[in-house]
Amino acid sequence: MPLLHIAGTTAQVDLVVFDKDGTLIDFHRVWGPRMMRAAVALAAATGGGSELIGHLCWSVGYDHEQALVLDQGPLATAPHDQLESVVVTALFQSGQPWDRARALAREYLTPLMTAELSAAEIAPRVDLHQILAALTHSGTRLAIATTDCRRATEKLLDQLEIAGYFNTVLCGDDPGPVKPDPAVLTTLARHQDVNLRQVIMVGDSISDLAMAHSAGVTSIGVRGGVGSECELSAHADILIDDIGAIRPAG
Repeated sequence: MPLLHIAGTTAQVDLVVFDKDGTLIDFHRVWGPRMMRAAVALAAATGGGSELIGHLCWSVGYDHEQALVLDQGPLATAPHDQLESVVVTALFQSGQPWDRARALAREYLTPLMTAELSAAEIAPRVDLHQILAALTHSGTRLAIATTDCRRATEKLLDQLEIAGYFNTVLCGDDPGPVKPDPAVLTTLARHQDVNLRQVIMVGDSISDLAMAHSAGVTSIGVRGGVGSECELSAHADILIDDIGAIRPAG
């Protein structure tokens, strides 16, 4: 069984499950700016002005004045279909008929949120090739659990040229459990035929860590994503600056 060093701790680990945005790549470069563009477009389409922009951003958990995604909000944790529902509700609350609100969200929000990432949006947090190759070479199996859609996720992994490192990728629009359901981790462990005690979950949000605890999996919190250090430290078994702190022993 592979032996890993994790920020000064040594553990036997068969499977490492990574969150994607905020853990492998910079979360803030992508989702805050995209939400802001969608809110501005919706305000222009409805004549809602700055008040609507503020309401939409508040509804999804985005502080547009500080350009800060809130850890436990829909923008940080929800699959795209749930995010769309939140925005439809916010538009309805702002005076749009329900059917019109749904059409607006599907025109101005969802295509933007499910689009493939541009080169300018992709910022790996570390040298992913070096780290993932070392873990794979040690015999550690790797997986991804994300609320992002499969098409965009697979395109990103191809763009980064890291798809081959992962045995399994679970996405927000796949059938079956979706983050933060702990069944995501039990499903991954079952697919890889590993014991949950030899699984670690690596993520930058409280939802990632809470999911790990509910599944009985060791939780590794990554600083610099959507969760503050104070928030993460209350939920993480181990805190790290980036995934480079996870490496084979010896």
